[in-house]
Amino acid sequence: MTKSVELKRATMVYGPDDDPYIYELFEGVLFDRSYFFYLENGMLCLRHVRKIDQLDHPHLYVDGDSGGLQLAKNVQREIVEVVTEVIERLRSKDGLTFLLDELLWLHGRTHIELNLVNTK
Repeated sequence: MTKSVELKRATMVYGPDDDPYIYELFEGVLFDRSYFFYLENGMLCLRHVRKIDQLDHPHLYVDGDSGGLQLAKNVQREIVEVVTEVIERLRSKDGLTFLLDELLWLHGRTHIELNLVNTK
């Protein structure tokens, strides 16, 4: 029996980049209290976030300095449906299968630097 995917709608504050007074807001869905999925121009993105401790804003999070991942392009379906499908598909794979089937065959990629050896 697979564990159901629990998502909740949330908003992430991102920035500032070049101007210290300009921030962006992204609406998306939160998974496991700190993983925020959102759509930006049809791209499904994932970032680590931290909750803002303000009672007036219970669904507001800030970027957790994770760097983020782009998971898919040209997404046209509803975000909850897409994120649920992605999580369920990734849950069904072990780490080696993901590495060999997904990361190794990224189109147009450059080298990916991973640090998988803990003791060198």
